[in-house]
Amino acid sequence: MADNIVIPFSVLKIINGLPKEIRLKFWSQLEILLKNPSHPGLRNEKLRGAEDWAFSITMNYRATYFRDGNNIVITMIGTHKDVLGV
Repeated sequence: MADNIVIPFSVLKIINGLPKEIRLKFWSQLEILLKNPSHPGLRNEKLRGAEDWAFSITMNYRATYFRDGNNIVITMIGTHKDVLGV
């Protein structure tokens, strides 16, 4: 279980540029991630060939992160294509 969320300024700028409903859903999903990373609504998955994980914000938006001790570090947020290249 993680204790802290770290969001680099560059990622925070991306978050602030997203539509309001996506921003609100991101914060909601992040809260769920902190409480239960295995929650099925997150569709949490380990990315192949990387240390990062990805969780679902909506069907079209995902966020990536990695764990650093007790921290969750958000590395990217955007559409499926922007984040995962798929």
